[in-house]
Amino acid sequence: MPDEAKAKTSGVRMRRIARTILAWRLESGQDQVEVAKAVGWSNAKQSRIETAKLPITPADVMTLALHFARPPDERDALFRDAQTAHSARWLEQISADAFAADVREYVALESEATEARIFKVDVVPGLLQTADYARVIDTTVASDGGLSEERVQARIRRQARLTDDLPLAVRCVLTEAVLRIQVGGRETWLGQLRRIAELMELPNIDIRFLTSERGAYYAMGYPFSILSFDDNEPEIGYIELLRTGVYLEQEAEVRPYVDAFGRLWESAEDADRSRALLLGIIGAAG
Repeated sequence: MPDEAKAKTSGVRMRRIARTILAWRLESGQDQVEVAKAVGWSNAKQSRIETAKLPITPADVMTLALHFARPPDERDALFRDAQTAHSARWLEQISADAFAADVREYVALESEATEARIFKVDVVPGLLQTADYARVIDTTVASDGGLSEERVQARIRRQARLTDDLPLAVRCVLTEAVLRIQVGGRETWLGQLRRIAELMELPNIDIRFLTSERGAYYAMGYPFSILSFDDNEPEIGYIELLRTGVYLEQEAEVRPYVDAFGRLWESAEDADRSRALLLGIIGAAG
């Protein structure tokens, strides 16, 4: 994959690392030529590191941190950031057609986010899907068929973010319809509901349900996701369409969806009632 494409998949976290490296150099009073000569690489590499056009490795972070004599805690924190920024590299092993370009970018951003807020009206979010459920969704929506299994496995690999060393925090609002639609038949459907029940036990995942009896609710019919990041990086909104998606990057664009999620969260059942609703549906079906 070309360097520019790698830089795109590294996204928000790599840009933050680049800004930190630049700040270190400016604080030191050195120019790029001096730094590059001192650490033993080209001026071009130093420039591309500082502009996030070249993914920086954890080893490069350590080299520069030592050169600039940064405090151990600051050095180690950026080193860990560089390690986790490369956690999206599995995407490079997936064929380009397995994800639409904008979906690939969303997954890369998701891999670097600290929190995801998700609202869905009729389908379980990809982060929570079982392989069987994902397979049915993909084969129903996709028209090619040939890449279906690769897309399914790529979706499942995304879920490692839920249980890794720096797990993604997830707050999710689902309508009751998501639980009632028997995608793939009874066994696939029940398997998916049980998977949701398991995920609800994780400390970093909070799933709430909007009951059908509540009637109309705010943002009805408009599913969306919001990704949040460390260090005051701006939040990113995402609206998924049939074969593409729309990114919301400006604060004025994202804010209405942040507000909408807050209202949906307040309207949904609390954690205990949500768990009871889910287990009641599973129990009645069993």
